[in-house]
Amino acid sequence: MRVSLRDVLLLQPQWTSQNTPAMQKRGRLIRHEVAGWLREQLPVLRRGAPVDTADWRVEASDGAGNKNVVPWVRVYSAARSPSATSGWYVVYLFGAQGDRAYLSLMQGTSEWTNGEFQSRPLPGLRERAQRAREVLADRLRPRPDLVEKIVLNADRSKHGPAYEAGTVAAFEYEVDAMPSDEVLLSDLSFLVSVLSHLYDIAPHVGLEDDLAPEIVDALVEADRSAGRGRRGQGLRQTAAERVAIERRAVAVAAEYLTAEGYEVVDVGATESYDLDARRGEQHLYVEVKGTTTVWTNGSEILLTRKEVALHLREYPNNMLLIVSRIALDRSITPPSASGGELRVIQPWRLVEANLTPVTYRYLVGE
Repeated sequence: MRVSLRDVLLLQPQWTSQNTPAMQKRGRLIRHEVAGWLREQLPVLRRGAPVDTADWRVEASDGAGNKNVVPWVRVYSAARSPSATSGWYVVYLFGAQGDRAYLSLMQGTSEWTNGEFQSRPLPGLRERAQRAREVLADRLRPRPDLVEKIVLNADRSKHGPAYEAGTVAAFEYEVDAMPSDEVLLSDLSFLVSVLSHLYDIAPHVGLEDDLAPEIVDALVEADRSAGRGRRGQGLRQTAAERVAIERRAVAVAAEYLTAEGYEVVDVGATESYDLDARRGEQHLYVEVKGTTTVWTNGSEILLTRKEVALHLREYPNNMLLIVSRIALDRSITPPSASGGELRVIQPWRLVEANLTPVTYRYLVGE
């Protein structure tokens, strides 16, 4: 393994997107040598994990078609991280200049949008990585040789900065000081044990899902409408569940505004905002968003074209109310929603650079 990692790094300065002899050799090393060694270690990794995980897998990529600037090989649970775009996993990442590689505890850093994989917003990735570091602090502390920041020098890669932002902790290996196979296996076993613990606690600390269900469903529907539905990809929430969440969010928001002395009218059925709030001479256009997930800085919400236009126009006489951690009871028909934690953003300055188009309408000319 030591030799294979070093050989991949020695080929990195010869990177090109084309399938040159050097890139062919790099691909064989990534997909066969490095990935093969990892698969051989899976029984050892499973025995050393604190939480029994029966579906450990290995996946490798040096690029489908065009070659990746940063090739990778990951170890993951098939159920907890069905693709490299979702969940948590341990991954080898190779610096673009060939000077160093990393074994990183990583989150999914991209999403499928408009027919291609695009990196997720970097602030959200950093926020989630920091949250993971906090909840895993006791597990990571025994290894002071771990680093929190990785440097891939991958300016030519649209995903390189996202890999850096999405890293929780990593072992760093310089090409001229590559450790022995025994040390590499020890490091791997340690990070996989931390990953196993993360899988166990993620549902209880708000780190299970990297995208809120409503975001995932919007991406699935957008793909379907564009004729690019992904096989096996279903919706996470039914229409009835979405209605229950929306009604609960509006109820929490209206209760808050009323307690603040506003006269509140629900206008969501007829207008491009949810609540009309008036107090004396003050008039607020209030957007309400509800989710079952934990809200953190960098989380995403869905907006229609008309909602964007309205809140750009009405600022600063507007407000965003986010109701997170709504509890959804699916055992009854129709489903019921309760609870929720409120976050208030007033005034709400909608930053256009933070908008990511989910799909486009295109007028085809003659």
